Amino acid sequence: MRPSPTLRQVQAALVAGAALTLAPGARGDDLTPPPALPSFLADKPTMDPRELEKKKPGMYITGLPLVDSDPDTGFGFGARAYAYWDGDRADPLFGYTPYRHRVYGQVFVTTNGYQQHTLDYDAPYLGGSPFRLRATVSYERNTAANYFGRGAATLGDLSYTGAGRTFGTFGGYTSALRQIGPSGIADTLYNKYDLEDPGVVTTVERDFFGGVVRVQAGLGASYVRVRDYTGTATVGDDAASGATGIPATMGTTRLKEDCDAARIVGCSGGVHDTLKLGVAFDTRDFEPDPRSGFFVDLTAEMSSRVLGSAYDYARVTFSPRAFVSPFPKLTDLVIAARGVYSVQTDGVPFFAMNTLAFTDTDRQGLGGLWTIRGYNQDRFVGPVSALANVEVRWTFVDFDAGSQSFALSVAPFLDLGRVFDRVEDFSFASWKRGEGGGLRIAWNRATIIVLDYGFSTEGSGLYMDFGHQF
Repeated sequence: MRPSPTLRQVQAALVAGAALTLAPGARGDDLTPPPALPSFLADKPTMDPRELEKKKPGMYITGLPLVDSDPDTGFGFGARAYAYWDGDRADPLFGYTPYRHRVYGQVFVTTNGYQQHTLDYDAPYLGGSPFRLRATVSYERNTAANYFGRGAATLGDLSYTGAGRTFGTFGGYTSALRQIGPSGIADTLYNKYDLEDPGVVTTVERDFFGGVVRVQAGLGASYVRVRDYTGTATVGDDAASGATGIPATMGTTRLKEDCDAARIVGCSGGVHDTLKLGVAFDTRDFEPDPRSGFFVDLTAEMSSRVLGSAYDYARVTFSPRAFVSPFPKLTDLVIAARGVYSVQTDGVPFFAMNTLAFTDTDRQGLGGLWTIRGYNQDRFVGPVSALANVEVRWTFVDFDAGSQSFALSVAPFLDLGRVFDRVEDFSFASWKRGEGGGLRIAWNRATIIVLDYGFSTEGSGLYMDFGHQF
């Protein structure tokens, strides 16, 4: 009796069949054996055959203009463009990689001085090896960076020194901050500061155990400048006359209050260098837009004077993710879920305490597109962060436009999270919730354009960016 085929043999046969069927000039009687799959991919899942058929070989470019309007940063414009090289269908790695090389660049500026410029390179299985190289050079100048305080105290309703009350919505809170007092003082920028952060990050990863385990090591370096708005010129509103946009002097910011009380570190900015070590278990079928598989990520990040940094601290983040297609024969529906738990030591500068460090890409929160949609960016930040996200991604149409392929999806979602002051404070009470839905556009499979609308008890937000939340 002949032994039944192994999963690895079935996957290899699918990839070989797709390559023979789809390669230009392929013939049904071509008996040329397919290239051998490298041993370091022996257990890695291949792409879904339907997605593999749509994957675009060779080099191509995608991108969009960026337009934004924000009351704090002003009107913004820019562009982001991606350049991909996927190799050809005869490449044994074609069905196992999102791309062989990817470069993206972004330029974005606003009328009130906000800037975000990035150049990013990613090369899975560089040179046909089990190594992956990622490198990013970036410059950010955020003239309206958020600071709502730190720790579990931020979970309460919005308030500010001298308010004498709390506010349940962000709109009412903002309106109160803008009121000009008798001395010409307003608190318009009470939760804002100016952050300048040029930096470079490089990581190297290596696959083990047939491609399902990945180990990472990397270094990041930046020089952070922090500028406080206390006593600077701003604008506010006059309640008596109803006039708006009147010149005023900014009162004391929350950042200034916490710096003066020595409740936080990092008020002077400075050199911020980090060492990142991580390990991931990855069985996703297609990294940018998974339909099945798991991704379990454990990352440790350290900053030390030994590295030349002005700060000494450590951070550990654990994050499991799951992707399930419950009815693959009926419809293209994916249930995606993620959990995040992050713990930091003392000594983290306030401007870095919002970081959630993962092996694929770091995120900021809690609050905003990447964590809890419907709350303002960095609304809840503390030494311990917990987060849970669930999305239902349904692709309802898939079409080609010339040489480009597109897929449109809708994605209702639920986000839950909160921060704690200590590990032992963990509880399931007072978690913050954001919910909503969005449209996703998959352009040539690897570029995911996101348009989400989320709402919470404090307000709502419309978000447009690239890439799934997770």
